[in-house]
Amino acid sequence: MDQAPFYRLDLDGGKSPVSFDELYPLLRDIVFYFELNLAEQQNVLVLDEFCTSQYWKFLSVSWAEPEFAESRRYAWLCERGCMALMNGAALCFLTEQQSVESALWLRTKAWAREAMPYLRHFQPSDEILEEGRTQLLDALGFIADMSEEDLDEHGIPAFDTTSQGVWFTTNIVGDYFRTTAQLDFG
Repeated sequence: MDQAPFYRLDLDGGKSPVSFDELYPLLRDIVFYFELNLAEQQNVLVLDEFCTSQYWKFLSVSWAEPEFAESRRYAWLCERGCMALMNGAALCFLTEQQSVESALWLRTKAWAREAMPYLRHFQPSDEILEEGRTQLLDALGFIADMSEEDLDEHGIPAFDTTSQGVWFTTNIVGDYFRTTAQLDFG
């Protein structure tokens, strides 16, 4: 196959090819994340060893012609799953005790700054995902600009994660399972 069957949109509007070799680890991370967080209220469990992709770059995965049987499902999974993984990583950071200028602090702030332009550029496929995008932008903006004054006396960031965690549980993780259960298996 000369041409990658999928592509993602770059910040300049260009299309970068996405091969199956790039796509499959991403889909594995997404489905694994959904399964681990199925009954979790906050959906914050993100294991570092399973989160090695730059998920923000794959929010806009689509397919090139010809369309494969799995094209729409993979694009659907990428859009929702990448949002969920980014949310999980953000909420994981925002619910843990932080140490100013630690390696985690610096790495997470850099991650938020790198991801935000992709999230701003991202055009969700439906209104519900637009709401998730807005929530993610708020969380990543908080992380990117966070200072010591944004930590409580225990070092926990002063960002309310409860409603965002529940929203992603219901509208992203839950929707994955509801939609999958409605598939016709013959």
